[in-house]
Amino acid sequence: MLPRPDRRRYNKFMKSQSDEPHIVNDPHNTRLLELFRNKEAFISFLGNCVKAEWFDQLDQDSLKRSNTSFILQDFRKKEADVVYEATINNGRQKVIFYVLLELQSRVDYRMPYRLLLYIVEILRHFYNSSEVKARKRKNFKFPAVIPIVFFSGKRKWTVPTSLREMFDGHKGFGGSLLNFDYTLVDVKGYDDNSVKDFSSRLLKVMMMFEKAENIADLHDVIKKYERDIERLDDEEVRIISVAIGILSSLYGAEGTSKLIETLKTTNAEGVSGMLSNLVANEKKREKEWVRQARQQEKVETAKRFLKMGLTIEQVAEGSHLAIADVEKIKNDLSH
Repeated sequence: MLPRPDRRRYNKFMKSQSDEPHIVNDPHNTRLLELFRNKEAFISFLGNCVKAEWFDQLDQDSLKRSNTSFILQDFRKKEADVVYEATINNGRQKVIFYVLLELQSRVDYRMPYRLLLYIVEILRHFYNSSEVKARKRKNFKFPAVIPIVFFSGKRKWTVPTSLREMFDGHKGFGGSLLNFDYTLVDVKGYDDNSVKDFSSRLLKVMMMFEKAENIADLHDVIKKYERDIERLDDEEVRIISVAIGILSSLYGAEGTSKLIETLKTTNAEGVSGMLSNLVANEKKREKEWVRQARQQEKVETAKRFLKMGLTIEQVAEGSHLAIADVEKIKNDLSH
């Protein structure tokens, strides 16, 4: 496992800034959520990684990301999900792609059961969102739900890819048992050769980022895919910058400094200079996050003191806030 800095203040602040339940504490999730929210990268993911027969029938123009997250309360601290909707067969059939980002170091043998719960929630949401008259009709159909697991852990994935195998004695019950198969996309199974034909340069680079185990590996990826990175558009560059910022922070300040130094010493001017600036900007952003997190802690401390009945002056002294700030907090609490 890579060394991680103490990010408790940062994580607490980030959690308070988001209303989306699938943004969880691990910054890894933010990096991959940014990737899979890019439509072109997701289309490439389906075509180049999932490789299902129905892909050729997919109406790519209809593909849109859903703002609904189906992470359940029991698992929300461990997971992040991405949901897309689209049509296939010239718009005649609706399909929902549910991608579970499995970033834990341990392999979870509950996966088929977990996916079952999410599929049920998706179908429940679709049913409840449909018109009452429509769902009573004979021709009412549920959309196809395609479960996909994106696994970036270091261990071998040994979990069954079908629900049926979770049942005791499943071989003796045949088709009587509830069943579905999910698609596993394991980062370990990809290398330079297997990603070279990816339709999305962004997905290609990010998949290789996921395989980086140290700062040297990360820089090797940057150098190797320099031409692809140079051809990314502004949004893709933003996503790459988030990834580099988060990945570099996992190696600590020393590793980040080495990365920036190495980038500056490369001969290529374009992408190396760009990435050097991106890493530097991400460090500035992280410092700002920490600053804001500390400010939020002061505010929470002030609220507790005010509820205890302390005077404004006492609260200001104890929380290290200005009196004017404490007065505003007190005013907000009274409303």
